[in-house]
Amino acid sequence: MNKKHLDQTSTLIRSAMLASVMSVAFLAPANAGDINSPDKVLSVTFEKRQVVKVESGDFHFKPGQMAPVHTHPAPAVGYVTKGAIIAQVEGEEPKFLKAGDVFYEPAGPRILRFDNASPTEEAIFIDVNLQQAGEPFIVFPKPPTEDIDRRTLPETVYKDGVSINGVDIYNHALQPDAKQYLDINQPLSGYVAEGIVELWIDGKRQRTLKSDSNFFLNQEGSGAVLVNASSERPAKVIVFQFQRI
Repeated sequence: MNKKHLDQTSTLIRSAMLASVMSVAFLAPANAGDINSPDKVLSVTFEKRQVVKVESGDFHFKPGQMAPVHTHPAPAVGYVTKGAIIAQVEGEEPKFLKAGDVFYEPAGPRILRFDNASPTEEAIFIDVNLQQAGEPFIVFPKPPTEDIDRRTLPETVYKDGVSINGVDIYNHALQPDAKQYLDINQPLSGYVAEGIVELWIDGKRQRTLKSDSNFFLNQEGSGAVLVNASSERPAKVIVFQFQRI
């Protein structure tokens, strides 16, 4: 490649990068803070499945409460919002999950433990299940002997199904007035763990989301930004980005 072609290529690259930055900048209000990069905290893959329903729940475990042995026909991912959990998938070592940790429960193997690790404190966690047609999110070989407090969160349904073979989980930590970009060309589920955020799509504010609320997005060709609605307190959003084939 000669010098002329190199110069032309460099100009095109610089122009493309500038256009990308400018397009993101116009997705949220001008007084919002800088765009930050989220932290990827977990990435899992599984056999391709045609997902028709994404169901989420908010589990509240009493001190010392233990989950019955169970299986998940649909893969589940989640986030511990309070307390601590001892989790164990059959064939694996137990894991200690504390508030702020994410987890993955594969379809198929028995879940031997998913217990509140504290005898004195409540534990709370959310789960997100990727279900195929006619598929329950959980199966108990034996009926539970203790009530399980699971509070259903809003779900989403894909009428024609979406082929998914993995999930990337991101921690979006937003300082006061900060904003962060979301890739909604792939389906995603979001959970507001702390604070209050505004969701903007293509430069228009869609809604305000408070702590302990969730949302679903899948709008190809659109740009989305999360904006911390507070000028004083940080916010935290956990995003489960589904890998569509």
